Amino acid sequence: MSSFSDIKAPSDEKATDRIRMRARPSDRERIARDAGLSGATLAMFVRASAVREAERILREHRTTTLSERDSRALLEALDKPPPMAAARDAVREYRSRITNAE
Repeated sequence: MSSFSDIKAPSDEKATDRIRMRARPSDRERIARDAGLSGATLAMFVRASAVREAERILREHRTTTLSERDSRALLEALDKPPPMAAARDAVREYRSRITNAE
């Protein structure tokens, strides 16, 4: 059984906004029944369920899952130092060509 104590707990932010929605009578009955089984009011149950789902979706979008192959490639790339010496040499050569061309 889910606990709705976190929704009942006092908060610094007062619930003042309203969210209106339409529901099929059968859905409302089921949600109200399930809310009662959980010891929550219909409003508490719907709010807690919506917040929980929003948090799940946010976690899902913040998490990147790599395949085993991609994970290995990332770890190998992190283990190799960046080719700074080659980049510096390329910049020096470029500047040398520009200076000599003028």
